[in-house]
Amino acid sequence: MDFDPRWGDGSNDPWCKHCNRPITSEQKSVRVDFPHDPHGFKGLSGLYHLACSKPFASLAHAMNMLSLRRF
Repeated sequence: MDFDPRWGDGSNDPWCKHCNRPITSEQKSVRVDFPHDPHGFKGLSGLYHLACSKPFASLAHAMNMLSLRRF
């Protein structure tokens, strides 16, 4: 049986939604919430490494602003 790094090291660290790597306790993370995926079932909302989160946080912010806007 081959080792797959996506399985992690057996710890319960959360996984980054973008890079699919564990977020260890030493790393900073950010929760990003998308208005159409509040629970993360579509794979967007959730925890991201701080560096990975920047483009997604900007996109989520824009989408939140558009969802509040009445046309």
